[in-house]
Parts: sequence; structure tokens; C-alpha cells
Amino acid sequence: MAQAKGILPRRDDREVLYKNPQTCGYFVSVKLDPGMDRARAEGWLEAVSHLVDELVARLAPEEGEEKGQKVAAVAVGLAPSFFATGGAPRFSPPVEAPAAFAAGVPLPNATAPLASVPLVDADVLFYVASVFEARVNEFVSRLAEMRPDVQAIRLERGYQRLDETEPFGYKDGVRNIRSQDRPEFVFVHRGGRELDEPVWADGGSYMAYMKILQRPDQFAARPDDATRDQVIGRTKDGTRLDLVGQRVDPKREPADPPPNLPPTAHVRKAGPRGMHDDTQIFRRGLPFIETTADGQVRVGLQFCSFQAWLDQFDVAFNDWMASRQFPPQPNGAEAGTDALLDPARQLTVIEQGGFSSSRPTTPTVWPPPSSPAARSARGQPAGSSSTSGSSTRTTRAAASSAAASASRSSTRTGRSSPTHSSRPTPRAVGSVRSSSTSASRTRCKSCRRRSPTSS
Repeated sequence: MAQAKGILPRRDDREVLYKNPQTCGYFVSVKLDPGMDRARAEGWLEAVSHLVDELVARLAPEEGEEKGQKVAAVAVGLAPSFFATGGAPRFSPPVEAPAAFAAGVPLPNATAPLASVPLVDADVLFYVASVFEARVNEFVSRLAEMRPDVQAIRLERGYQRLDETEPFGYKDGVRNIRSQDRPEFVFVHRGGRELDEPVWADGGSYMAYMKILQRPDQFAARPDDATRDQVIGRTKDGTRLDLVGQRVDPKREPADPPPNLPPTAHVRKAGPRGMHDDTQIFRRGLPFIETTADGQVRVGLQFCSFQAWLDQFDVAFNDWMASRQFPPQPNGAEAGTDALLDPARQLTVIEQGGFSSSRPTTPTVWPPPSSPAARSARGQPAGSSSTSGSSTRTTRAAASSAAASASRSSTRTGRSSPTHSSRPTPRAVGSVRSSSTSASRTRCKSCRRRSPTSS
């Protein structure tokens, strides 16, 4: 199965790009002409594919080198607005949307706290990691020349850490999905869990993005180092608080949920482990630094994660970090919100966010959903109804929309805590977001997505 490019560090470019303090990150968001038809869109994407090839082309090999140095990697994401606008397909014939972007399927920002966060106003997002800024500048300049197809371009930047610390001074990225497990959790597998994804999405991934402003002055105002450590759940060198003095490599921390940590500690909320380990996201965020119009310095995180289905991000952020009921506490007491997100502490502010879908190659054409090729790829007879391939998802989405509107009348703070039990059959991305009164809320959403045979 081909896999979307620019997401996972490859063996030959890991040190050059992803662990190199000379690397910078660029989040290039592109707004397309609302009047663009499908033929123009496919022509534009074909042209962009050539631009991407030029950006990631290796340098000429130097003497003694078998191949030149890798200088850039690009992940290309298509936002929900690329597929539909105003609830209707954007193109005719329509391009089949990824399952998480289907009509009636709520995105992770459907409820607080992300509901109040502005979405990136873009149809296409390029996440570029590069050590060759001139190449990136040329890429953005060439995009800007593609008017009238390109209506607007916005650029956010980040940088690779010199000492592996984030703006609060703590070692970051100490624990991520293990290399051998990344393909399972990062890429869409239509032959496995993601049964309702379109054919073109096989081997692709979902990208979740947030720009998070951090407030070091507020963090430094905490009474002492011990209090600051409890916000994170680690000491500054990355040691989990319950493992201090044991010299345990964070990559080899015990699989069980960390005991004796404050329930609001970021590590406890975002990485509960144990029976929750089938919900994982691959984090590829970068810190940023910028100045304001009045000369003030702002710092924070350009958060970016990749996952095979958006429920992974939804569970980690909404059901764990933002939920006051997770992790479960004795006698039904509230755990509280992740300390980093708690508005009362004012340590961070999520300023914008967005979701997009990547595919194994830069997309240029798709078979229309009604075409014989599309139905054949789905395993449907060529003469079958053009709507039969999506009827199940449409029904599920309609059920989701009705049930979600009812469940959202109560906030996420009323949701029961996600727990795991035996794996049931896969659920559609459009199945019900439940509240504390929903019987289906007995296990987290990602478990309901997974196949009974997956492990």
C-alpha cells in the first residue's frame, strides 16, 4: 500500500530533516477560487504536484555520495471545504469526501472548547519541513502566481528545537508512537479498520492542526518548580514524576497509566496508556516565535498530528484533555481539565485550528463516485447503483446529525469517562457523539472504529 508522503520520517532523512535544528517548518494554507470547477481543480493540482516535486528534489550528490542530500518534505492536506461548500458538493461530478468530512459527520471542533476556535480559512494545506528556505520561498512565490485559481495564501512558521525543549523549558517529544507502530495508527487502511473511506484515501492520513499560544510569564509565575512540574507531569529533563530517580527512558516507560500524578497533569490527561493505547496520534508539531505590531514577542506551538481517523485526535483532545471526567476519580469526583488548557490558569490559548486529509500522492484526478472505475474499486458491480456505495454512510451520517444535535445540548463536561472493553465491530465515522446518558459511551470512539481482529 502506498503511503502519503511528508508525514513519517524516513530512514535516510530522519537526521537531516526531522532531528536537525537547522530545519524550519512552514504551514502554507491556500484558498482557491470559489468558482473553480472540477477540471480547473484537477489542472491546478497537477501543476502543484510538479511544484512539490521541485521543492523536495534532492541536491546534486557530492563526491563520494550515492545520492544528494534531502532538503525538504511536504505533506499535502485537503480541507473539508475542498470537497463541499454550504453543505453541497463543491464540484460536478463530485469528488467523494473522506469519511470524516462526509455530510452530517461532526468534526472534532463541533463542541467546546474547539467550537470557539477559528478555523484556518483554506482549501489546501501544505506542511513543509525544510533546511533550504530559498526553495520554500520559491514554492510559495510560484503558488502566488497561480491566480485566479489561488485567491489567498497564508503562512505560519515553526522551527526545530535546538535543545529539544518547548517554550516552557521542558523537554518535548520524549514519547511518541513507536516507529514500528506508526503505519498502523497514521495511515488509512481500507482493508482493515477504515472500511468507509473512499478508494483514493487508502494509504492517506488525517492532519489535525492547532496554533497554540503559550504564556511563559504565566507559567513562570507558578509558585515553584514542583508546581510547574505538576502541570506537565514531568520534570524539565522529561522524567515522569512517578519515575524520578529510576532512570527510566521515556520511550520505555511502563505501559500502565501513570500512578500518583495530578489528574490534571498534561501527561496524565493526554497519554493515559494501558488499555487506552489503541488511541494514539503521531505528533509532528514545531514551536514558533513571532513579534506583534507593538513589538512584543509571542511564542507557542504549531501543533500538528497525523492519524488514520480523526476519532483518534477527537478522543485524545475532547474526551481526555478537555473532559473534566477523565481520568475517572474515586467517588465520581471531577478530574478537571488538562492544566495546560484550563482557562483559569491562562497558560495557553488555541488561536486557530484546522483539519485536512492527505492521500498517498499529490491528487490530480479522481474517478467520479458514479463511475464504473470507482464502483469497481469499492468492490461493487459496475452496473450497480451509483449511490449504493455511500448509502450506508449517508444513513449513519443522518442518524449522527440528529443524535448529535440532541447530545450537544449538554456540554462535554457531562460526558461519561471513556473506557475500553472488548472490541466491537467497526463504527462509521458518522456514528453518534454521545453524552453521559448514551449507552454507547461505554468505550471511547476510536475503539468502536477498530476491527474486532485488530490488536
